[in-house]
Amino acid sequence: MGQFIDVQTFYPEPKIKSQWLLIGKESVGKTALTENLMGKKSGSSNLQGSSLFCQEYTWNGQVITDTPGIQTRMDSVVTSQVLRRLKTSEHVILTLKSTELPSDLSDLWDMVQGRSGIVIITYWDKVKHREDVRQELDRLRAETDLAWITIDNRHVTTEQLEHIEQALTQPARFPVAAPKLEANWSVKPKLLLFEYAWFGPIMSLCLLVLPAWFAVTNANAFADLLYPYVESPVNTLKGNLGALPAPLNHMLVGDYGLISMLPFLILYALPTVIVFSAIISIYKTTGLIDRLSYRLDPFMHKIGLSGRDLVRVIMGFGCNVPAIIQTRNCSCCTRGSCISAISFGSACSYQLPATVAVFSAAGKPYLTLPYLAILAVTTCIYLLLTTTKQQRNAAASYNLLSRGFLQPPNWRFALSEMAGVMKSFFNTAFPLFVGICLLVGFFEWLGVIESLTHLVSPLMTLVNLPEGAAIAVILGAIRKDGLAIGLIDSTSHGLKLGEITDIQLLCAVYFAGVILPCVVSLLTIVREMSLGYASRLAMRQIFWATCFTVVLSWGVPFIAAVLA
Repeated sequence: MGQFIDVQTFYPEPKIKSQWLLIGKESVGKTALTENLMGKKSGSSNLQGSSLFCQEYTWNGQVITDTPGIQTRMDSVVTSQVLRRLKTSEHVILTLKSTELPSDLSDLWDMVQGRSGIVIITYWDKVKHREDVRQELDRLRAETDLAWITIDNRHVTTEQLEHIEQALTQPARFPVAAPKLEANWSVKPKLLLFEYAWFGPIMSLCLLVLPAWFAVTNANAFADLLYPYVESPVNTLKGNLGALPAPLNHMLVGDYGLISMLPFLILYALPTVIVFSAIISIYKTTGLIDRLSYRLDPFMHKIGLSGRDLVRVIMGFGCNVPAIIQTRNCSCCTRGSCISAISFGSACSYQLPATVAVFSAAGKPYLTLPYLAILAVTTCIYLLLTTTKQQRNAAASYNLLSRGFLQPPNWRFALSEMAGVMKSFFNTAFPLFVGICLLVGFFEWLGVIESLTHLVSPLMTLVNLPEGAAIAVILGAIRKDGLAIGLIDSTSHGLKLGEITDIQLLCAVYFAGVILPCVVSLLTIVREMSLGYASRLAMRQIFWATCFTVVLSWGVPFIAAVLA
C-alpha cells in the first residue's frame, strides 16, 4: 500500500482557523474527550473529511479541532487529510492510549516533533494502579518539560479540565527524539466468548447482523400499527391535489409521486434508520464494534475486505449513503471493494421493508430468510469474482492493534453518534428521495416508465421471470422501495403474486433489489469516487446480478425436477 496518498484533488483543504489540532489514533477517545471539555457542542462546525468529519470547538478562548483517528498503517482518505492539516498546524494536542503507549509514541512522535503542544493519556484507569507506570510518567514529565495529563476520558474531573486549560496556555516543544519507555505499559483485554475458535466468529457475525434484523422487524411492526392512521389523511390530500394540472398531479399524487411515497418513507424507512443507528451507536461507544471487527478480520480478507470494512457494509442496512461516506476511513486498497459490497449486498431501510412487504402481500413471509441468505452468499461470491488476489492480500487490517476493551455505554456520545447518522440521512438521502419522486412522476407523465417496461419485459424470459416483473426491476433500479410498488401493484402489468412460484417471487425480488444501486446511492458514489468509477460499478453489478438470477431461476427448478 506504500505511502499515504494525496487527496487534494478530490477534497480541497479548507482554510485552517484552529489554534490547536487534536490528533491520535483511532479509538483513543478524542471525540469523547472533546465532549467532556465542551459539555455540549457549543461553537462547533463541520469541516472537511470524521469519524469522518473534523469538528471545530471553541473552549475557554482556545479553538480546538478534533480530527479523525490516524491510521498509521493504512492509506485512507481521512488519514491523508489529517496529515496535510498537521503540516500547517503549530500547536498540537497529542492523545495517546495508556494501554498502547509504546506503539503510539513510536508511530506518532515523528509527526509532532518540533511543534509545541501537550500530551493527554487516555484510559488511565486501566494502568493507574501500576507503581512502575506512575514513576515512569513522572520521569517523562521531567525529561521533556511537556504536560503529560492522564484522564479516564469517559469521566473527566474538574481538576483535570483545569490542568488541561492551564497546559494549553503554557505549551512546550516536542523533543526531536521520542522518549524511551522502560515500564511495561501494555494491558490486554480479558478473553471472552469472542475468542473461542468456532463459536466466536459465528457469535460476532450474528451480533453484527442483529441490529439490521432488529431494526427492520420492530420498525415494520411500528409502521404497520400506525399506517391506518396515516393512510386516510394521505388519501384525502391526494384527492385534493388530484385536480392539479399535469404533470404536477403525476409528480405529487401519481403512483410514484411524492405524496404517494411519503407514508413509506416516514413510517417504514425513517424508523428503520433511527433504530439501526441507535444500536450501532451503542456498539461503538461500548467498544463492541472494535471487538467484532477484530474477530472477523481474518475471514474478511478472503473476499477482499477487512473487519473494519464489514462494519460499513452492515451500516448500509440502515442507509447506504452514510455507509458509503464512511468508507473514507477504509484503506484505499479496500475502499472500492467495500463500496461494491454496500452497493450490491446492503439491503437498506428502503429495500428491506419493501422486500418484507412483497413477501407478506404474497402470503409467503417465510421467503424472507432464504432471501437474506441468498443475498449474503451471492455478495461474497461477487466480491471473490470482482477483486484481485493483490486486493485480497492488501485487505489485511494492520491498524487493528488489539481486541479493544469493552465498557459501559456512554449515552451522550451514543446520542451524538446517532445524530450524525441522522444528519447525513436528512441532508443527503432525504432531499434526493424527494427529487427522485418528483422526477419519476414526471417520467410517468411523459410515458418513459411505460416505454421502459415494454422494452425490458421481453428480457424477463432470459431470467425465467414473468414479463410483468419488468416494472419492479425498473423501479427498483431507481428507488429500492420501487420493487414493492412494481410487484404488489403489478396486476395492470399481467403479474399476480399468488400465481407465481416461490422461486420466481424470490428471484424477482432479488433481481429488482440488486441489479443496480438506487439513484441516491449511485449519486453518492459519483460524489465520493468519480463518474467513471460509478459507471463501471453499475455495469459490473448489472452483469453479475443477471448471472446470479439466471443460476437461481433456472437452476433451482432444474435441480428440483431432477430430484423429483
